[in-house]
Amino acid sequence: MALRDHVSLPAATVARVKRAAKALDYTPNAAATALAAHRQRDQVQRDYSVLALVSNWTHRDQWIRRESAQRLLAGATARAQTYGYEVQHLWAREDGMSPQRFSRVLLARGIRGIVLAPPEQPDSRFDLDWAEFAVVTIERLVHYEHFHHVVPNYAADLRLAWDALYVRGYRRVGLVIDSSLATRVAHQWEAAYAYAQLRSGLPAVPSLVVNPEDPQAQVKAWLGEHRPDAVISRCDHVLPAAAVLKLRIPRDLGYASLNVVDDAPHVSGIFQHRDAMGATAVDVMHSLLHRNHRGPNENCQGTHIDGSWRPGRTVRNPLLKAAR
Repeated sequence: MALRDHVSLPAATVARVKRAAKALDYTPNAAATALAAHRQRDQVQRDYSVLALVSNWTHRDQWIRRESAQRLLAGATARAQTYGYEVQHLWAREDGMSPQRFSRVLLARGIRGIVLAPPEQPDSRFDLDWAEFAVVTIERLVHYEHFHHVVPNYAADLRLAWDALYVRGYRRVGLVIDSSLATRVAHQWEAAYAYAQLRSGLPAVPSLVVNPEDPQAQVKAWLGEHRPDAVISRCDHVLPAAAVLKLRIPRDLGYASLNVVDDAPHVSGIFQHRDAMGATAVDVMHSLLHRNHRGPNENCQGTHIDGSWRPGRTVRNPLLKAAR
């Protein structure tokens, strides 16, 4: 218990036991550790714990109604059941609660594990009493990067989309990203796109980061000036702008989304495995609770989940590489 920093032990006792373990060059027995973990899982099932999936958006269902959020919740719920937990989605602003009051409510309910949903704005602050909780975040948060974060592998996903378009004969591939999403992913899509262009040796098409001021006009102007034959995108204004310009999808313009789940129906592109992200978040949470870890980690730690290519109706078939 002392080696796991159990809260029931005095700090002096924990320190004394750790000093003795270090002096003895103590190494835990793997078989005994596995047996203890098995017994603890049985105890968790009998005591039935709740893990909170917490969102802090302006409106109650603003985040959870997204399909990607629902997939994440489903993955977390299924994995939690294997450990004997229940996952509940909680809105942190219920009844106008402050973060401090929300912390007290969680503690009063016996909740010690929090999976924190992506924030509404990339740089949002949400100051709970973090020292009381084991925390895993979905996305690497600007102000809380020392919590274990589970994120899509943005760079690998961009390269996968680029390669999928290349084998389908596209040679002028552009990138269009909404500015808030570019900030949210720390500009990793743009960096991976620049690398993919450099590696390919193809003529460079400048990426477009779309700001909130008349976004469709920005996309129209960019399409008209650079005339890409395909676009990799996470921006809701590309397909409408293409329609205004009477560009036929995919005959005149291929479109590959970096998140097909939250994009228009039937688009081709990257499927982010949000169910796997939810399951992984619970795996990490179980480990933290097993070690009685609370608060941030000493070092930044995270897990990347790679996406998969999903064919749709917005890029041509790889067997149809007709010259443009």
